[in-house]
Amino acid sequence: MTETPRAVVRPGVRAVNAAAVLAVIRREGPLSRAAIGEHTGLSMPTVSRKVSALMDLGLLREFPDLVPTGAIGRPRVPIDLDDTVFAACGVHIGVSTTTYGLSDLRGRLLDSDEIPTPGGGAEDALAHIAGKVRAFLRRWPRRTVVGIGLASGGLVDSAAGLLDHDRLGWHRVPAVDLLHRATGLPVHLDGHVPAMANAELLFGWGPRVSGLLYFYAREVVGVALAVDGVLHRGPGGGGSIAHLPIGGDTRCPCGATGCLEATVADRTVADAAVLAGVVAEPDIRLVRAAARAGDPVAGRLLADRAAALGRAVGLLRDAFNPDRVVLGGQAITDPDERLPDLMRAFATTTTLPGTDIVSVTRFGSDLQATAACTGLLTRLFDHPLDLLDDARKAPAR
Repeated sequence: MTETPRAVVRPGVRAVNAAAVLAVIRREGPLSRAAIGEHTGLSMPTVSRKVSALMDLGLLREFPDLVPTGAIGRPRVPIDLDDTVFAACGVHIGVSTTTYGLSDLRGRLLDSDEIPTPGGGAEDALAHIAGKVRAFLRRWPRRTVVGIGLASGGLVDSAAGLLDHDRLGWHRVPAVDLLHRATGLPVHLDGHVPAMANAELLFGWGPRVSGLLYFYAREVVGVALAVDGVLHRGPGGGGSIAHLPIGGDTRCPCGATGCLEATVADRTVADAAVLAGVVAEPDIRLVRAAARAGDPVAGRLLADRAAALGRAVGLLRDAFNPDRVVLGGQAITDPDERLPDLMRAFATTTTLPGTDIVSVTRFGSDLQATAACTGLLTRLFDHPLDLLDDARKAPAR
């Protein structure tokens, strides 16, 4: 399924009601039919029809074992997601590493793998990735894969399925069409930071707060803002914090010094470690290993990066004043011994009261694969009837 620009069409009542039933069960389930009606405001006949339709599709099932013992009157059999049939595939294309995975309907990662991001032209690179994904999915013959969530940095045009990624040398690449033709599966493209924020909205902090700021740092940096469970998307895609001025003397490709991304990127820290004689090659994993072994220079480099990240989080927290800030990305989750340095810098930078609003994502090193899968799950939960119909048309793997 290639996504092309089209006029906005309001979904029919049938589709809206099916999505509403699925959403409330996903958030509150297991629920009886009567409880679904109370949560959604739908009539009992409508609830019964939608539940039956979603059960026939394999998205829901009854759980008679959960009926309370000794219940009086007609038993109200709880209904919940059936997480044994369908799965969502996700592909995250990073600057140096491409990760792909498979998750169930609850966002639990069933399996994942990673490869170095292929060099060369975009078409050959995506063909190589598609071949790896096809082989990967053959490990799960009993799962019905509803599609592929493709997440990447750079500039993403989700509606047209186009990807611009300067770091990879990709310009106006029809990524959705190429991956769809190579796999036969529906493909949904999104920016990697919005995809990660969506993972938090569906399966993390999202259901518990009205305002959520998601902050990501690894080789690149990014931020996403969600209000009342809806991700803000500005014109032309997401904003950028790559050039947020956080101080320092690291020179950015833009010509300035102290830009956030140039200061905190893995490669910047690794290059500094090579220059200082700490490691022989610019690999952030070697820098972390040296810090764990007690090398004071490696420890200082990681502590300085954590402090720069903390200053950035403090500035952004003050600008947006969210209920919760969630931190993700291996620059934060991998060197966990540096998190106190980040939090100290955050506390001294923010001018708003309270510093206990910051949390680290629970997805850890599975973040990239989970986020890419979640992009597809979001489509499934919003449009279950359409997406499953498209998935059935896909050729057998």
